[in-house]
Amino acid sequence: MKTVTMTEFNQRVSAVVRDAIDRGESVRVTNRGRVVLRLVPEVQESATSIDQLVASGLATGPQKEHRTIGKRAPVPLSRNLDDLIEEVSDDAGL
Repeated sequence: MKTVTMTEFNQRVSAVVRDAIDRGESVRVTNRGRVVLRLVPEVQESATSIDQLVASGLATGPQKEHRTIGKRAPVPLSRNLDDLIEEVSDDAGL
């Protein structure tokens, strides 16, 4: 992460921002030795893949293989769904 002073930031705003975007790296701005601002470039979702995030250390890969879940059997109803909806509608006065 790059660090610049408030004076340098004020004098070179465009260059600092352009550099942060090109490098994809945050910039800390200090005032009298204290960090007062952090400039973070926006991550482009379409340009960043999981593999790139893992390679850069921002994410970790899966710890185990993905397990697929088989198709579940339908749940039997005690009554016809249309009859239940009609009964609730009648009770509500609809």
